[in-house]
Amino acid sequence: MANVLDVLGSWSMHSGPLYRRLATAIQHAIANGEIPPGTALPAERHLAKSLALGRSTVVGAYDLLRADGLLESKQGSGTWVAGAARNVAHRNAPQGSLRGAALAAGDHIVDLATASLPAAPMVRDALEHLRGDLLDQLLNTSGYSALGLPELRRAVAEVFTRDGLPTTPDQVLITTGDQQALSLVCGQFLELGDTAVVEDPTSPGILDLLHEAPVAVRSCASISSAGAWPIVETIAKAKPSLVYLLPALGPEGRVASEVELRSFVSGVRDFTGVIIEDTSTRQLIPGDRPPLLARLTSKLNVLTVGSMSKVFWGGLRIGWIRGEENAILRLSRAKARADLGTPVLSQLVAAWLLRRIDEVSQIRRGELASRHELAIITVRERLPDFEICESAGGVTLWLSMPRGASRPFSEVARRHGVAIVPGSALSAGGASDGFLRVALGNDIAAFRDGVERLARAWVHYGRTPEGDEALGPAAGEEPTLV
Repeated sequence: MANVLDVLGSWSMHSGPLYRRLATAIQHAIANGEIPPGTALPAERHLAKSLALGRSTVVGAYDLLRADGLLESKQGSGTWVAGAARNVAHRNAPQGSLRGAALAAGDHIVDLATASLPAAPMVRDALEHLRGDLLDQLLNTSGYSALGLPELRRAVAEVFTRDGLPTTPDQVLITTGDQQALSLVCGQFLELGDTAVVEDPTSPGILDLLHEAPVAVRSCASISSAGAWPIVETIAKAKPSLVYLLPALGPEGRVASEVELRSFVSGVRDFTGVIIEDTSTRQLIPGDRPPLLARLTSKLNVLTVGSMSKVFWGGLRIGWIRGEENAILRLSRAKARADLGTPVLSQLVAAWLLRRIDEVSQIRRGELASRHELAIITVRERLPDFEICESAGGVTLWLSMPRGASRPFSEVARRHGVAIVPGSALSAGGASDGFLRVALGNDIAAFRDGVERLARAWVHYGRTPEGDEALGPAAGEEPTLV
């Protein structure tokens, strides 16, 4: 069943006054089957607060839809989509998700939400090498490879081995991006009633998967910002089946030290579940990298996932899982059932690029250092009240809001023509709701434009005293799009 707040997406991009835009978005979601009959909608006050609207705007939208016969209401029972018995199972579903963080199509929106860079120039070189005997040999095969192309599995194994973690190709499964890697692991190692532990903030992708699964989710401060003790203590209390860690350049842009990683390994030495270490941003760490978790222990069940997206290009959709051979075989069977294998042309390009990962990573780190410097200057100039959290690098900035909540402000920002990721989309427990993630993938001119729009959105957001429900344009007011 749908998360109503999620499927509304860029609702404010429709035409007309705000109450009609909201009604149109709900109508489209109902027509498309994204909000099925019987789905309970959020209470008017709750939806108004989440979307940074006055309550009268939501009331007007619901009234329109009731008049059209699309919604039903009953005093004391709320409002739901007509056509089936009311179902409240997902009424309080989490607000943040990967889908909600993704940018909807539209040239009038500046994308400060997507945490990735344009393709590295060497991707073009790799595509130009897709010819000759190597390609002919590939085209003479069936094109299916459940575990992944042998060339790519060898290349991934070599990257891990050079990084201090001896790895053989048999310990590597190629996936369709980092997200599929996480999906496969969650599907194989979580069962009904289990508990998973994540950091706060964390990846929106893992939260999407866990919130869709019949499991409990517990969170604590990240190991890169608070050290090992909070997550060790949380694991001891929650007794989870799965732990997800992003110790290098997560949303906060920090890197867990070797000391804290060793303390973590020591503190959970009796843990019998699976630990996922996400290394997708690891190659972007400036300076020395801390050891991989799997290098620090042979007793814990550590699965190391990664992808091509941050260093090379998200369009390749290539990821991987590194683990013990039995676990890899188990996961490969699940992958074969899901898609019969990752596209082989992308795998061939990835194998060529991974042989040159050190060169490309060095270039990317230099590029990001320049982007960080210019972005910090811009944010300090246009959003002086926001705190830029100390960062080691990565493709985003982590901003602390002076006041208010990130989800409503992100809605106001979208109506001013800029997409950002609210901290609530990266938080299982709500601890990051006062933060924003701003991506550095745009050129500096576009980034400045986006921050300028954020500054105007912040002025708009601040017109009403904190706690007032009418945050944002009143019904009938047009959004500011420049």
